[in-house]
Amino acid sequence: MHIPSSIILEVSALCNVSCLGCALHGPDGFVVRPFGNMKRETWEPVIREIGSWDKKVCVSAHGGGEPLMNPDLRDILSLAKSFPNIEVGFLTNGMLMDESWAEFVISAGLDWIAFSIDGVTPETHDKIRWKSDLVKVEKNLEMLLTLKKKKQSMVPKVKLNMVAYDAIMDQKDAFVEKWINKVDGVMVSHYRNPPESKRWPNVPAERKPCSLLWSQAVVAWDGRLGLCCEDFNIDHSPGRVGKDAGLLELWNGPELSNLRTLHKNGQYENHPMCIECDTWAEDYARETLKNKKGYNVTDSPSQTAYSK
Repeated sequence: MHIPSSIILEVSALCNVSCLGCALHGPDGFVVRPFGNMKRETWEPVIREIGSWDKKVCVSAHGGGEPLMNPDLRDILSLAKSFPNIEVGFLTNGMLMDESWAEFVISAGLDWIAFSIDGVTPETHDKIRWKSDLVKVEKNLEMLLTLKKKKQSMVPKVKLNMVAYDAIMDQKDAFVEKWINKVDGVMVSHYRNPPESKRWPNVPAERKPCSLLWSQAVVAWDGRLGLCCEDFNIDHSPGRVGKDAGLLELWNGPELSNLRTLHKNGQYENHPMCIECDTWAEDYARETLKNKKGYNVTDSPSQTAYSK
């Protein structure tokens, strides 16, 4: 039986921001599934099952929405942190990351947190991330970093992500320089425009099996198991966790097992999502170098990551 090393737990599919490239809440969003917050009857049994596994697992408590919109988030993170085999963190747009939340993520020992910030100027950021406010987000981020330093805490690791939209690519270097000495990592993600394209640049010519089928499980806010992180609309769900079966039972069920067999046999064209997706290439086209400024720069098809 396969056991995933990574779980995406979509604690909320609701969002307080509308970002240009978001498949759920953006101006050209195409996802039609209902949105809501994950309920205790879903998240508690899932986390307890993961905590029973004899394997280290990274739980990413985010998905298509803003995690801080779920009123249960403190309980979700606290329960996850109660299990020694679970590493947990989440991606946020930063608008709701006030001082009480900063205090919590530090005192709870959250392993990591990532902020989505697009560029360095409010004029472009606030247009790309409609209903967001760069000044407020940066203030919240600086407050978290200051509090973490004051408490002499090593956690949470703080990372930033910028999407490489054409309108802000001239801000990329300034974005990296602004934050590289303050946070634990800076990522610049390549922009795609699904559903028209799920293609990444610099993909190897030879197609290979996608490791996500053996490493990642995605639980949507309503308990449905997704195929992977590219299954935005949860179109290929084998069932609902808890109602139909446990997480591991569903993830090792016939639907995903058959898809793993297709990948092993090189029959990628036999699945409507896999035939047009390049996420498989992440494991086969990744290179880390040092740039002239001494940063570690890791290039992959989906992003460039910078760290000291």
